[in-house]
Amino acid sequence: MSKILFIDYDGTLHDTDAKYGAKLDGMLGVTGEQIMKAYLAVHREIVHQRYPEKHDDFFFHQKLICEHLKKPYHESEARSVARGLQEAQEECWTDPSFFPDSLHFLEKAKQRHILCLATGDNASEKADALEKAAGRSYFNYAFDHNHLGLKGSSAYFQNALMSTNSRPEDAVAIGDSLEHDIAAAKEAGMGTVWLNRKGLSPPIANSPLPDYQAKDLFEVLDYLEGC
Repeated sequence: MSKILFIDYDGTLHDTDAKYGAKLDGMLGVTGEQIMKAYLAVHREIVHQRYPEKHDDFFFHQKLICEHLKKPYHESEARSVARGLQEAQEECWTDPSFFPDSLHFLEKAKQRHILCLATGDNASEKADALEKAAGRSYFNYAFDHNHLGLKGSSAYFQNALMSTNSRPEDAVAIGDSLEHDIAAAKEAGMGTVWLNRKGLSPPIANSPLPDYQAKDLFEVLDYLEGC
């Protein structure tokens, strides 16, 4: 049966962690991976919740990142980190690093399902990057927070369903974040696939389990065959 697939970009189709890690490594005296984890923590747990108007303000994030890492705040270092974050973000579509299974997955999934890119920001640029890499367009829709609101809430996916005139029972969300992809989509009544590339153990409490867990997009294709 044909489904509408709401597919995440960062960490699902694109190796965003590696891109940010390489750009930020050594700043603030820590690894790029540590800065990236701190950025995601403050971005999702503080900025999204309390300062949504600061979503794209890299400099506002810097003070929070320093607090999170227990590092002193220096404006010159903050500017360097902010610049690194911005450059890494742009490279996610200007010089992308797609996972080896991404284009194969999209090619196969497109044959049977309706594909929607469901990301946090810069949806059109990310969709264009995939089209350039493959030489063809995959997505019927490309949404980000400008279209649907901040990702990580059920409202994001409810708005996605309305925007595509879809029913929750006909939709499947595919992403690497239990909180921002899986929990939010389940709350909206959609099917969910957690792409667990890193082999993480799901938290025991306060996190709904996905309908399916896959280690790569090849396994996701197998799961969709049975839907």
